[in-house]
Amino acid sequence: MTVGERIKTLSQDWFLTEPLLFAVLCTHALKRNDNMGCDMRCGKGVIEYNPERLEHFDDNQLALRLKAEVVRIILKHPYQRQPYNPRRDVMRLSSDLTLCDNLEGMDTIGLEPPRIFNIERDQAFEQYYSLMAGQVIQLEQNADSDGIPIDMNMPSSMQGDSKNLTDDLLAADAGASLWEEDELMSEKVNHEIETAQRCNQWGSLSGDLKALIESTLVSKQNFRAILSQFRASILSTKRHLTRMRPNRRYGFDAMGSQYAYSTRLLVAVDVSGSVPDEDIRKFLAVINRFFKQGIESIEVIEFDSKITTEQPIQLKQASKTIRVTGRGGTNFQPAIDFYYEHEEYDGLVFLTDGYAAIPKLPDDKRHKPLAWILTTQGGNEDNLKPLGPVVRITGL
Repeated sequence: MTVGERIKTLSQDWFLTEPLLFAVLCTHALKRNDNMGCDMRCGKGVIEYNPERLEHFDDNQLALRLKAEVVRIILKHPYQRQPYNPRRDVMRLSSDLTLCDNLEGMDTIGLEPPRIFNIERDQAFEQYYSLMAGQVIQLEQNADSDGIPIDMNMPSSMQGDSKNLTDDLLAADAGASLWEEDELMSEKVNHEIETAQRCNQWGSLSGDLKALIESTLVSKQNFRAILSQFRASILSTKRHLTRMRPNRRYGFDAMGSQYAYSTRLLVAVDVSGSVPDEDIRKFLAVINRFFKQGIESIEVIEFDSKITTEQPIQLKQASKTIRVTGRGGTNFQPAIDFYYEHEEYDGLVFLTDGYAAIPKLPDDKRHKPLAWILTTQGGNEDNLKPLGPVVRITGL
């Protein structure tokens, strides 16, 4: 029996025993690829396998290798959560680390990442990527004339791992060569996850892995798109009619439109004790991204149980640091009140973990544009939605 026939036979057994794995597997085509530099990979709607690299696997190992690739798809590593200008080899190794944390037996099928990396385990995929990318760059900068990474402080027992790292990175790069952002495929996978939720059909997946999978459903919208849409809604408030410009449809018979691009955006940063320093750095990255969205001037206030900045901090360009004050409890109301008391602001964006009482908007004033950007582990999403769009920070 060929490797392809064995894979199909093993996957058919999942119909009854692993309903979620089987459903997600059916969203992808199984394809043989004799030329790729890895044993199995996924992306662009296919799962490719190299029979020569898999022929020595017994049935248990082959089933586990296929399971690992399908779980990778369920976590949407090939289709979502990709950093800006990513290194695909590091992305694949980070994905492998995530699988090793949540599936048993990964070391028996060659998915245990190289020992050369000194990384604390049980972290998120994005955290693994950030830590591992830094170490790979440092090792490559110290490479010898043959391109083999070296580290003078490395124990002698790990020198062999350093020599093999180049090959490992090449194999990892091949394993992630099909990865690209694909919202349509992500939604297909999300649909199967939601079906598993409703029917409680998780198969043999552990409780921790189930929780990790469910957490990937929290944000179905890319926060970059939210920023763009929110910017558009702010600019639209600046529209005014003029006879000096013809209407696109009716010419000078009707008044044309002009937009004054003098947007004043207010950003309220949650600096309460429940927000860790790492999230504060993420908030700064989000603020900087507004400049890429065309916002010319941003004013920042910090708040915990009250507004902690004496006056708004005005930013006219991306900033590398922000001075944090406060670190007390959390109350959204003072920032809301400040926003409505100052008519010069065109929009307010909250950067917060979401853990606070829902604020009240003034009854006697019009609703002004308001958006919420929560950290990955934020709360109160459903309760905040009536006040404005809510999105979680992903893919920084």
